[in-house]
Amino acid sequence: MPRRNGLLEKFISDCQGEAYRFAYGLSGNDDEARDLIQEALCRTITAWGRYDESRPFNAWFFTIMRNAFTDDRRRWQLNHQISLDESLDGQQEETLGNIVSDGDGDPLIRLEREEVAKSVRYALAHLSAEHQEVLMLCDVDERRYDDVARGLGVPLGTVRSRLARARQSLRSLVEKGEGLNG
Repeated sequence: MPRRNGLLEKFISDCQGEAYRFAYGLSGNDDEARDLIQEALCRTITAWGRYDESRPFNAWFFTIMRNAFTDDRRRWQLNHQISLDESLDGQQEETLGNIVSDGDGDPLIRLEREEVAKSVRYALAHLSAEHQEVLMLCDVDERRYDDVARGLGVPLGTVRSRLARARQSLRSLVEKGEGLNG
């Protein structure tokens, strides 16, 4: 227990900004980012017996945080699905899809942009944990490769190769458009 408290205290004091940026990058919302950090800390404490002390603590914590985010999103999506084709007037003439508008010009352009965003979100969610992590740290947080390597406890070349494979996998999944019709 003393070792755990020391690691957690050091991590919280040294990496709270990094943890917040990572959580905010995932959630895009201040309140959700803070809740995500809390959930990740709770899961970290609960799963302490599975921590391999030969690996960097922050990498383990960020993996737990990403998994907590993914679990939460899946739960939310299952409970909040709304069909745009559902009839509002009981006669199928007035549907939610017909009346939803964000005032953003051509509905076809808006729909295409939304489909691309949906495809990218789907692809990101279906990348391996290593690929998601390196994309978030390098491309979203815009961290230097050597900082990412140090934080993950891996060689610089490993970060570069993971990032290249992650970008290729993301590109491939987006181009295939998997998951958009299912």
